[in-house]
Amino acid sequence: MVWFLTFLAIALVVAAAGAKRRASRRYDLPPDSPALALAILKENLLENPSEYHLQKLKEFAASQNLELPQGEYPLGRASSIEQDIDVFVQQAEWLDSLAPLEFREEPKTEKIYVEGILRLYSDSAIFKAFEEMREKFPSEQQQELELGYRSLCELRDSCKADYDSLEKLRIEKEKWENSARNYFLN
Repeated sequence: MVWFLTFLAIALVVAAAGAKRRASRRYDLPPDSPALALAILKENLLENPSEYHLQKLKEFAASQNLELPQGEYPLGRASSIEQDIDVFVQQAEWLDSLAPLEFREEPKTEKIYVEGILRLYSDSAIFKAFEEMREKFPSEQQQELELGYRSLCELRDSCKADYDSLEKLRIEKEKWENSARNYFLN
């Protein structure tokens, strides 16, 4: 019995250490890809709004000489679904005012636009990027990608808040994202 308890205690210590290592690796950002590192930090902040995640983003921005958006990031969570939508929109717009690093590259290529669009959160920023892309690289493929996003927005806006509807929306969003990732394979 003593051996069993000792083994159980060791297993718990090892599991706790593994969980701590996994949590610390959350910020093992790719050193060779600042654009991906920024995207990871923004996503972490959006998914888990906290001072800790905001501070990590601020530290990264300072290390890359990036200017953070004016105003405070809305850290709180809303008390109802209706209010949560408003908070999410504010958070998304704040994050999108810190443009993806792909959009800082010159000259902007079609591929850079698509990669940048996939790293935006607010509809207004996404539609603005599509507009710029349309002006520089008008094509049938670009129109299809933009129309696909507009259809996704319509589906989202008319979606019920039940499991089946949300699952359908998630699947459609994945399809659109895959079509954007495969933009250059066609």
